[in-house]
Amino acid sequence: MKKLIASISIFFIFFSFNTVKGYAKIDQETSLIEKSLSLVQDGDYVHGANLLEQLESKYMASAKKNKDFTPKDLETISVSFQNALVSLKNDGIDPQEKVADVLGLRLLIDAGETTMQPMWKEMKKSVMTPLNNMESAYKRGNSEAYEIQLNLFLNQFEIIYPSLIMDLQYDEVKKLNSLVSFLDNYRINQESLPAFQQKLDETQSELLFIFDQGNSIIPPVSIWTIFTTGAIIVGTLSYVGWRKYIGDRNKNKKRREQND
Repeated sequence: MKKLIASISIFFIFFSFNTVKGYAKIDQETSLIEKSLSLVQDGDYVHGANLLEQLESKYMASAKKNKDFTPKDLETISVSFQNALVSLKNDGIDPQEKVADVLGLRLLIDAGETTMQPMWKEMKKSVMTPLNNMESAYKRGNSEAYEIQLNLFLNQFEIIYPSLIMDLQYDEVKKLNSLVSFLDNYRINQESLPAFQQKLDETQSELLFIFDQGNSIIPPVSIWTIFTTGAIIVGTLSYVGWRKYIGDRNKNKKRREQND
């Protein structure tokens, strides 16, 4: 199953970077993160990290002076930078996860600056497709297919999550966290089939609402299509807590695999 997910991930990552890139207005900060993302996609993690370090210093200094950013926003931005840098400097991190961490940061920076539709909403198809496939697999009773699609969904959701913290109201993030965490923690539970169908339906409805609300102004070029990476998901409303949740989840997964 891991090999299949990795193969799908690699295909979509290289497919996505062949799409057209370009926005009407690209400032210096945007240019740096774009260059870093391109370098990371090409496997040049050293230079990609160097550009991120340059950007972090400039961007954080500017962000701290921006009265529109809340303390939680600043925390999310700071942790996103640190997470991306740690990922790029760690040879043990999967290449798709490195790309995902930098992409998540790119989307977050856009979410904090754009006056148009945020770029993370261009991830709608890549988030909703595996979620819809989860429902189909669930109805067929195909546990293996469900697991594959669930992992793909969680990978996509991880990429946009920092941007959701930035853009959405507290109650929206809280509700979405509850729904996604249920799907992640319980997966297909034969003893609570009605609850699973209900949670799947609610998750689909909530995400569609989030992606579709306020879509009156659309950027001239959409460069974010389908991205899949290699790691995971959300558990708390704090981005710091979310990263801890990911670490704990992966540790538990390794223990289960060792016991199998």
